[in-house]
Amino acid sequence: MKLGERYHTLVSQVDADFNEMGGIQLPDLTVPVASYTGWNPRAPETGGDGQILSMQGSTLPFAATRAERERRSDPRPSIEERYRDRDDYLTRARAGAEVLARQRYILEEDIEIVVANAAARYDAFATAPATAGR
Repeated sequence: MKLGERYHTLVSQVDADFNEMGGIQLPDLTVPVASYTGWNPRAPETGGDGQILSMQGSTLPFAATRAERERRSDPRPSIEERYRDRDDYLTRARAGAEVLARQRYILEEDIEIVVANAAARYDAFATAPATAGR
């Protein structure tokens, strides 16, 4: 067997929250409560050290509070530092969904689904301490 040149896999550039910047920016990314990846690094013990696993992404919640963020040394602002409260967050998520509907990236009838999904994520991550990085 003859090995050829190394094949490089490229991923989108990420923002300060480690979310991908390419593509259509849904409220998950414009009003985030977590960092989301569409890939994971491959564990070296499974072989392929340095490779990534596509289509098996991660959700890395932000710390719920500033104190939690500081304790974890997380560089990403916490949920409480980003949003005044749940209503502020949902107002922003709705505004983002409405922009996408006007741009015809989502249907008008899907705005409520986007907001409901955003509310579920906020409720899960803003009230419970995130476990990533512990």
